[in-house]
Amino acid sequence: MTQKKTSRKASDFMRATPAHARTLGSHRALRIFGMFAVALLALTSSVAFGVKWRTDNLVEKVDVKDIVAPPAKPKDAQAGKSLNVLVMGTDDRSGKNGEISDKASEGMRSDTTMLAHIASDRSRVDVVSIPRDSMVTIPECRTTDGKVLPATQRAMFNSAFARGWDNGGDIASAAACTINTVQENTGLTIDHFIVVDFAGFKNLVDSLGGIDINIPEDMYSKKAKGLTLKAGQQTLDGTTALQLVRARTGTGWGLEIGSDLKRIERQQAVLTATIETALSKNLITDLPKLTAFVSSGLASLKTDTELGDNLLGLATSMTSIRTDDVTFEAVPVVDDPTNRNHVLWTVGADEIWEKLAIDAPLKEKVEECTPATGSEGTDPDSTSTPDCIEPGTNESTAD
Repeated sequence: MTQKKTSRKASDFMRATPAHARTLGSHRALRIFGMFAVALLALTSSVAFGVKWRTDNLVEKVDVKDIVAPPAKPKDAQAGKSLNVLVMGTDDRSGKNGEISDKASEGMRSDTTMLAHIASDRSRVDVVSIPRDSMVTIPECRTTDGKVLPATQRAMFNSAFARGWDNGGDIASAAACTINTVQENTGLTIDHFIVVDFAGFKNLVDSLGGIDINIPEDMYSKKAKGLTLKAGQQTLDGTTALQLVRARTGTGWGLEIGSDLKRIERQQAVLTATIETALSKNLITDLPKLTAFVSSGLASLKTDTELGDNLLGLATSMTSIRTDDVTFEAVPVVDDPTNRNHVLWTVGADEIWEKLAIDAPLKEKVEECTPATGSEGTDPDSTSTPDCIEPGTNESTAD
């Protein structure tokens, strides 16, 4: 039989006893509570001591920290293979992107496109910027919902992304049409892709704590949300860095020209600063930092499945990469004679694609040398050709 407990309020006890009994009862209750508390503390202390004693004396402890191998680094699933990664920056102005951009709007266009070639030995990265105003052939494209978009012989390069998005309504369709277009016009195979929107780029920079960059002259761009920068070394947060890479008109650093080529120059400077910042924080060699960076800074990026699964492995396989091992180029172009707002690729573009196809560096590294010193010094009459470039010359950067 279950006995029911009757719940009673403290006021019920007060009414059932004389006034003087309440005082005596209260003191007694306090003493009992105090004794109970002391006993409880003693009991727990005794138990804790007992557990500790048993742990210290009954459990055999073995120290292996000096002989256990550190956690294995993620492996590059495509080690030994050169990779062509197409990086697409979009002008999506919906949702959070609309808050960052100068205005919110429907649709999505390709604002920036870069082809990053990663060498098979992971010793260098060659990055080629493709002007969005380039006139190219857009091949037949298919969307994820089965639509077939006919080929176009003469179209602006950035319209490939827009065609895929407008007809397919998703990133996959937009990225696929852009990839098809790059492969058609370069003869290269694109292995992976990355899509970066406004919020993604901002988060990327902010996850690094900002980037340090040298601004060559005072800048102002009303259309880039009032971007205002003074000449000299600056630390840019994610929002300001985004305004800088997107600015097209204004004053300073080529903004007066309104050229996409000058904008590419600024974008490459920002990317160089981003790489330098990441390397200065030892992200590549510090696995916990790298993991945190990938988790926070790259969370809003979109990639193909294979690259997404191999992102950490690929990063850790490139531990030898330094800023000097990353080369930036832009597709060489001339003005389109039929439309001054468009550009055409020159034969120099073919040379770039041919080098990437055979995994050859776009620019040969030239080591700087120090003149020989010693009691006899150098021979001023020597006519031998040095195998390195003297510091202070600009031969090492010549095309």
